[in-house]
Amino acid sequence: MISVQYQKTIQASPDQIFTKLIDHENLNQFFNASFEVVKPQNNNEPIGGKGCVRQISLLGITFLEEIIHASEREIRYRVLNNFPVKDHLGVITLQPHGKHTTVTYTIQCNSPWYLPGVLLRRILANDIRNCLDKLGAFYDPS
Repeated sequence: MISVQYQKTIQASPDQIFTKLIDHENLNQFFNASFEVVKPQNNNEPIGGKGCVRQISLLGITFLEEIIHASEREIRYRVLNNFPVKDHLGVITLQPHGKHTTVTYTIQCNSPWYLPGVLLRRILANDIRNCLDKLGAFYDPS
């Protein structure tokens, strides 16, 4: 099992960050991928929340992710169909600290046979670090 984690304190409230992170159609401003909602959230869930399925296109690969939990303090999602990684779970926690929020982004998964685990770990770590750095710069462009 591969596990990567990155943490960053951002000058925004958990609600502000949550709203940005479940705005799937615009996540390309923080990730080097494109996102398209293919199934909306379940009834009585926030827009983009639990039950929402998004199609991600990244480096010529297209796959599906499902939001399995979405609240102001935590977002959980998984890759469907065990492609391009197996047993994937992404968890983003939002911990308020006054006018700031500490965002912890963790991804756990198993590497497929054709992709060395050390390479996948490096790709994932780079991706979540870049995402949180861009998210932080969005709220504090200085």
